[in-house]
Amino acid sequence: MWIERLTTSRITHALELTARFAEERHKVLAENVANIDTPDYHTKRLDSKVFQNTLKDALQRAENDGERRLELRGEAQVSTTPDGRLAIKPETRPADNILFHDGRNASLETLMTDVQKNSLDYSLATRLLSKRFNGLMTAIRGRST
Repeated sequence: MWIERLTTSRITHALELTARFAEERHKVLAENVANIDTPDYHTKRLDSKVFQNTLKDALQRAENDGERRLELRGEAQVSTTPDGRLAIKPETRPADNILFHDGRNASLETLMTDVQKNSLDYSLATRLLSKRFNGLMTAIRGRST
């Protein structure tokens, strides 16, 4: 139907995936903060740069193939399921800093910076989605509210 074409565009799907990625990344970051003082705890990571590059590649493939749904593939951290949902696999890897004496590798300052950046990504994606759907509602109503 024509309404499906309006609500399932590549851009809308990209914004939905971005918001979902930010939600999942926030959970990982919150777990890292909660375990900041846990001996031998190594932080888990979801790299936003990896997601952005994977999303960019998916957008280019979808545009070339004429597809509406995006398929994220090629990276171990992030992919999409056959029904278009986001699947994530956080990885545990050595941090950029050295290990502390008790075996943990997290820096609270770095984690809080990552939380702030992630919050901005989520806010941007949800605002753009909201504007997109508000524009659609305005078009359906035939007037602005």
